[in-house]
Amino acid sequence: MSSNSPYKVYLADVSYFSGKLETYLRYREIPYQRIEMNAKTGVEEVYKNTGMMKVPAVQTSSGLWLKDTTPMIDWFEKQHGKFPIFPKDPAALFISKLVEDFADEGCWRTAMYFRWSDSSNARYLGQRIGKEVLSGWPLPTAVTGGYFRIRQTRTFLYGDGLTKETEGVIRQQYFDLLNSFNQLLDNQKFLLGDQPSLVDIAMMGPFYRHYFCDPEPAKIMRDQYPAVLAWVARMWNAKGSDYVKSENTLSSNSQTVDDYKKPGWIFILREIVTNYLPYLRKNASAWKAGDKYFDCEMNGIVLKKLPVIHYRVYCLEVLEKLYQALDESSCTQVLELFKPYGNLGLGEGISKELESGLYDEAKLPLPPRDREVSKLEKLSIMTLGTPWDFRYPFK
Repeated sequence: MSSNSPYKVYLADVSYFSGKLETYLRYREIPYQRIEMNAKTGVEEVYKNTGMMKVPAVQTSSGLWLKDTTPMIDWFEKQHGKFPIFPKDPAALFISKLVEDFADEGCWRTAMYFRWSDSSNARYLGQRIGKEVLSGWPLPTAVTGGYFRIRQTRTFLYGDGLTKETEGVIRQQYFDLLNSFNQLLDNQKFLLGDQPSLVDIAMMGPFYRHYFCDPEPAKIMRDQYPAVLAWVARMWNAKGSDYVKSENTLSSNSQTVDDYKKPGWIFILREIVTNYLPYLRKNASAWKAGDKYFDCEMNGIVLKKLPVIHYRVYCLEVLEKLYQALDESSCTQVLELFKPYGNLGLGEGISKELESGLYDEAKLPLPPRDREVSKLEKLSIMTLGTPWDFRYPFK
């Protein structure tokens, strides 16, 4: 992580997606310079060059910029040959990308619930963010941290379906994932075997910076699920050279669809089919109709007035394109795996012909944005953030 590395990685030490990307770079042994973002660097470097006040963001040695962890990992996989995390098998790759999307967007609500619903946890995180991330604001840390805590609570809890009726369902996902991971890790080191994979990297989004580091969920993991705690630490410390010894294995990862047939995957695969993909479709339908909100049933409970998220329309579009690109044999394997849990719903309905208009946003590296940021614009993005289309900054 020296200053001579080919990449500057802008991140926040409390950020969901920073934890995901940094785990990936550490495993792939890609050298990088770690830059913890504050209000000044966020506006004058990240926002100025990516158009969003969000981390992680990456600047290459040639001055090009990258954003959004999923396309960034795709980009890095093409640039660097050793210790790849994408499986060679097309069906396994599709399922891994589907699980990655679920980890990114479908585990988000519960991770935010645990971070901000408990008052002592929220105060602790608010003060940390005020000190570490919002240090450039011309206000005391207690004020900036308190403001950020209120904003996050309103936006990601009560503004994203949390009520007394839905709280139990939202909270339960963490325990279901813990139980699933516990089963998977009973006789193997990682979620698909004894070598890290894309799904391990993806699940480090919610599980590292939130569940492993935030006080309340960390205590639950520490006291009741030490095997999962050990997996998080093992992933953070994982290096490709420790797990890939032979030169002829450097070009591919060996997961197959059979790796997803272990009992520990039942909850995750069912959750994707019964809750996550229907949510993406309803979000896309509402967006296409020009609505700002929609209701969605999950596990028998209706989450009301969920905000329409344009970025998640793009997520469904990407999954549809990946699905349509599968050959017949791979498609059959995928459908057989998910058959016990229901219909994926891809290749039909709204997702089949969906165009989010955000596809060009994910093409990396980004085109140059050589412009100054006005004082009014700085005040606006520091106070309100930038749109959720490509995620909020300090998750």
